[in-house]
Amino acid sequence: MEDLELLKAIMAVAAADGKLLRAEMGVARGLAERVGVGTVSFEAMLDTARQDESFADNILIRSKAKARSALELLVGLARIDGRISEEERAVIVRVAMTLGITGDEFERIYLAGIARADELRRSRKAAPR
Repeated sequence: MEDLELLKAIMAVAAADGKLLRAEMGVARGLAERVGVGTVSFEAMLDTARQDESFADNILIRSKAKARSALELLVGLARIDGRISEEERAVIVRVAMTLGITGDEFERIYLAGIARADELRRSRKAAPR
């Protein structure tokens, strides 16, 4: 069930800036397949995420460790294009607050997510094609 909650948050972050990148969609589709969300349900969830700013405001992840990992993943996903838009950051902050992650803990996770995404981007650029 927590993976479905994470999928909602991923979709909300991916849709926040109005640009759905291939990498964002790949992460969302991969998790949807793992959770068992079919194509029609996936598209309906994505449409809702595009239209409803509060789509991910009530996600529930009980494990604090999973909540931290989920938040870091969301930050990395938002940063995958090299920047985090104000809209993406606003969704991430709302999700963090819902998960009870604030202050210094939020900043530490946020910076870790940025570092992870930047490292991934660097390694992809350095890889031979």
